[in-house]
Amino acid sequence: MSEVEKFIMARISGPYGVKGWIKIQPFTVDIHQLLNKKEWLIGDEKSSICYSIETSKIHGNGIVAKLVNVDDRDAAFGLKNKTILIPKHELPALEKGEYYWNDLMGHEVINQQKEYLGVVQTFLETGANDVLVVKGDKEYLIPFIPHVIVNVDMAKKEIEVDWDKDF
Repeated sequence: MSEVEKFIMARISGPYGVKGWIKIQPFTVDIHQLLNKKEWLIGDEKSSICYSIETSKIHGNGIVAKLVNVDDRDAAFGLKNKTILIPKHELPALEKGEYYWNDLMGHEVINQQKEYLGVVQTFLETGANDVLVVKGDKEYLIPFIPHVIVNVDMAKKEIEVDWDKDF
């Protein structure tokens, strides 16, 4: 049986209080995808453990949650920097031209002059638009907006951008 593809939806940033609550940094715009779950897979893309959620709620820009059988600060601290994953098949379908960040991680980025800029490492949310963090000879912060993103080729794992190598 093949392994189910999982997407990282959030990172546990640390304990919250002394009764086993955890602070969560979501990597999704729709945090209700996390809040509406009864359980989360916690770990990484290769190995994860299913935890039942006792309760969760929005707290500032993130989420705080209490997991079943995580009852003190030490247990919560043991989950720090772990990721929260969900199976890809549970994600909503996307419209043409929309992408999940995880699908673009590792894509090579070239500009219109066919110069290699690097590989997508992560994304930043700025409020105005998402930004690709691309690492090659140097780090590029490239806005993920229509007039900059020329083409996304999922099969070739390549993103063509209208971006000068000297920016």
